[in-house]
Amino acid sequence: LAQAGFREDFPPSPRIANRSSTAMVRQNRFLVSAVLCFSAFCLTRLASTFVGAPVTSRPQSVALNARGGGEYDISDADIQNFYNSLLTGAGGDPPKGTVLSELIVKFFHGDFTPQGFKRYSGLWKGPPPGNIGKKDIAVGVAKLKEQMANPMFVTKGGVGYGVDEMQKVEDDGKGWVWLAAEMSPGGLAVELFKSVPYGKRAILVAKQSNVDELFQKVNWDTALANIEVTFGGPQVKQR
Repeated sequence: LAQAGFREDFPPSPRIANRSSTAMVRQNRFLVSAVLCFSAFCLTRLASTFVGAPVTSRPQSVALNARGGGEYDISDADIQNFYNSLLTGAGGDPPKGTVLSELIVKFFHGDFTPQGFKRYSGLWKGPPPGNIGKKDIAVGVAKLKEQMANPMFVTKGGVGYGVDEMQKVEDDGKGWVWLAAEMSPGGLAVELFKSVPYGKRAILVAKQSNVDELFQKVNWDTALANIEVTFGGPQVKQR
């Protein structure tokens, strides 16, 4: 048969079959291992996306500042020190020709009514007449003292720097009354507060129950310098 060109097919020997089966098993095991490793890698990456990713949050200092804490916090001791710094003068009225005396005349020389403040519109007494002078300043300071003792209009403040308006309060219960300035569309303006004027230019503070103590010893140079300093907030040049 071999000579006639014919070839007889014989089944593979058992040894050869076993070798082939072993190779296939090894190959299958390798493929399974590769699939399992790849799956584990994918699951690890997926888990890290949800679990291991860093959580972004506001810096701790900002969160504290929003609650009135941290860098811009104002303590009771700070308030007392601020008050004591004002009791280093000879009292009386502020000198003529200063920003402070003009602000007091502008925002307190007039009538406080339930409808609002009506600024004096008559002739300034001077001297000289027609110009803001000592007589006009004395009237403004007297009205300021009256309003600090019993304010008709109080601006909300307190709590901390940068807090929402809804969180601010008219009276923080500490017994202090503040005169503070802030830049407005019409220029520098002053308001009264019964809570810490965070972020404003705190000029004066007095015990509401004893306003006279402040004005008997007030240092007007210190009060004038306070206009340039932000109280309980970042320093911002306002004029």
